[in-house]
Amino acid sequence: MLRAFFLIFILAVIAIVALAGFRGIHSPKPPIEIFVDMVRNPRYDPQHESDFYSDMRAARPPVPGTVPLGYTVPHEFLSTGANNNKFDQEPGAFSDATDYYNTGRMGAVYGDGIPLKVDRELLDRGRERFNINCAVCHGPVGLGDGITSQMGMVGIVNFHDARIRTMPDGQIFNRITYGYNTMGPYGSNISVEDRWAIISYIRALERSDGATINDVPANERAQLDQAPPQQATQ
Repeated sequence: MLRAFFLIFILAVIAIVALAGFRGIHSPKPPIEIFVDMVRNPRYDPQHESDFYSDMRAARPPVPGTVPLGYTVPHEFLSTGANNNKFDQEPGAFSDATDYYNTGRMGAVYGDGIPLKVDRELLDRGRERFNINCAVCHGPVGLGDGITSQMGMVGIVNFHDARIRTMPDGQIFNRITYGYNTMGPYGSNISVEDRWAIISYIRALERSDGATINDVPANERAQLDQAPPQQATQ
C-alpha cells in the first residue's frame, strides 16, 4: 500500500514538472492556464469599436459635471465661464494673487467692502451658492440652525450675531477660503467670485433681520402705495 502511494506521488510530481516546468525556466510555448489571466480578460483596447453602443465607440464619455477621482483645482488663473458664472474677472476663479479681491486683505489687515457690483443678479448667485455650500450648517437664513446642528455639531456661527455683523467682509472671505474652527476650507471648492457673492447674500440676510419699510427705496415705496389693496378671500 505504501509502495503504491509513493509510486503515484512520484508519477504526479513528474507530470507536474513536465507540464509546468521548474521555477525560472522560460518556454517558447504559451502557458497552460486553468483560469484565464487578467491580462487576457475580455476587454476593449483604447479607441476600439463596439457594436453595443449606437455611436460604435467602446470608450464612453464621462457623465456631465463629474471630475476625475483625486482631481484638485489648480491654484492658477482659470476662467469660470464653463461653470455658468457671469461674475468671473481677471484673475480668474481660483487665484494665487495677493490683492484684496483674491485674499480679502489689504496689507496686514482685513479689508471691508464687496469688490463687485452688488445687484440682484449677484445676490441671486450668492443665494444659490449659499444654499449649496453653507446652509447645511448655518441654516437657510444664517441662524446657525442647519441640519448638522441637529446631528450634534456645535459652534456653528449665527450670521445675525453682532460679532459677525461688524466683522469685515475680507475676514469672512478669508474664513471661507481657509476655514475656521470646525469649518473646513472652501477655497478649492468655491471660486473667488462666488465667495464674494455669498458674502453679499449674507449681508442681505443680516439686513433683512429687523428691516423696516424705510429700508425700501423711495421709488419702490411709491409703487407699493399706488398698488390697489388686495381683498381678503374667504
